[in-house]
Amino acid sequence: MNVNKYIKRQAWGYSVMLIIGIAALFIGYILKFETQVMSGIVFGFLPVGIGGLLIMLYSGKNPKMYRNIEMEADERNVFIRNKTGATAFWITMWYVFALNMYSNISSLTPFQFSFSTLIFMIVIYFVMLFINIGKY
Repeated sequence: MNVNKYIKRQAWGYSVMLIIGIAALFIGYILKFETQVMSGIVFGFLPVGIGGLLIMLYSGKNPKMYRNIEMEADERNVFIRNKTGATAFWITMWYVFALNMYSNISSLTPFQFSFSTLIFMIVIYFVMLFINIGKY
């Protein structure tokens, strides 16, 4: 993949995240609509959008960062990330199914269920990533 094209596409995606964060900031704090929900959206989208956009814009000028992005856009790495994401998704889907079936006989609160699922997803993704790096 062409690295400059990849950088432009990533920068566009981060710009969209930045716009969503700014819009949520405006809607939540100026229009006073669903302030708590909009706070979560702002704290999620705004830093990621700003940080990612700065990294992508700076990487075109810095040769070291350009090489890192070149490796990130490599077909093998893209294949490994896609394969890892798909496998982790289905494992997590079965985990959620099993936990839902088990929740009838246990006393899991929604918070415990959500928190355990979040931790499980992260662990499974990285385990599958290391397995796929060794395999491919």
